[in-house]
Amino acid sequence: MIFERTHYYARPGQRDAVLALRRKACDVRVAIGLAAGTIRVKADASADGPDVAWESAFASEQAHRADLDARAASADFEAIRVEMRGAIDRFERLVEQRVAGVGGWGGDIDVAALSYVPTVHEFASGSYRLKGFLFTPPGDGPFPCMVYNHGSGVVEGHEDNATPGVAVLLNSWGIACFMPHRRGYGFSAGPDWRSECPAPAFSSEYNRQLVQRLAGECDDVLAAFVYVGSLPKIDPARIGVMGSSFGGVNTLLAASREQRFRCAIEFAGAAMNWDRNPVIAAHMIEAAKKVTMPIFFVQAANDFSTRPTTDIAAALTGTGVPFEAKIYPAFGHTPNEGHFLAGRGSLVWGPDMRRFLEKNL
Repeated sequence: MIFERTHYYARPGQRDAVLALRRKACDVRVAIGLAAGTIRVKADASADGPDVAWESAFASEQAHRADLDARAASADFEAIRVEMRGAIDRFERLVEQRVAGVGGWGGDIDVAALSYVPTVHEFASGSYRLKGFLFTPPGDGPFPCMVYNHGSGVVEGHEDNATPGVAVLLNSWGIACFMPHRRGYGFSAGPDWRSECPAPAFSSEYNRQLVQRLAGECDDVLAAFVYVGSLPKIDPARIGVMGSSFGGVNTLLAASREQRFRCAIEFAGAAMNWDRNPVIAAHMIEAAKKVTMPIFFVQAANDFSTRPTTDIAAALTGTGVPFEAKIYPAFGHTPNEGHFLAGRGSLVWGPDMRRFLEKNL
């Protein structure tokens, strides 16, 4: 992507006039079909640097050139430029490109350049034939990849079988996303989880059955890790794992069993079970203590329970496990909406996860 930044150094007493003109220029941009861009002002008026700055991002050099041409063709925009020259001592235009970070981590891929439709893959986990959905950024790769683990509600024909919202965000950062359907979910073979947990809900027997079932599902996540790492477009040394609800549990369990994951992001694991299932709570805390890669625990404040995040964070403090934990403000009106933060709230958690992945993936 191309980034343009313009800097305005105001003449004495003209800072407010410069800001007003820059706002007027943004209005003209919108009127002629361009993006408004972002205006910033100096936080400390006595500090060095421009008094007012403007910036915008462009998908390509061609898009930037078309934007410049549209400005040059606008009489209204040119009139503002003439007026601006009388209010400033100095003007700068910077045109920049983002370069790959440490380890080749990139990002800032124009969403319009992405494919929103995944390729469908089949892979084996023991005796089960499972399906998975792969989203990749443009190009041949190899790309870093996150294995995204769904929750317990995915069935065949479910409204969010491939969770494209999360995948598209990751792809826009230059990261591939592979979403496996674990045994008995969605389009994958095998018994559904409820059939393997037939005891009365939250009885001692049920609690043990659920832990055993999730251990089997974790096998499927590890099989997905091996499979996606074998694909030519994926860098096998840069695969992380993330997921929500039962997928959050599986993220933690997989991270505790497979040390080759580069990092893990655990959303709301067992939030609907934690307060009533001490077996799974204890199992997850012990699993967390075995994690060696950086892991981020995330929830919304109005989830069914935030103890999965707070209790695990308390248990890991001082152990040397490299973890972060964050409870975001309430997301939506109900516990269900809070529980769906991962799939529906990327605008909330996106900046933190991007920072985490840029550092650790």
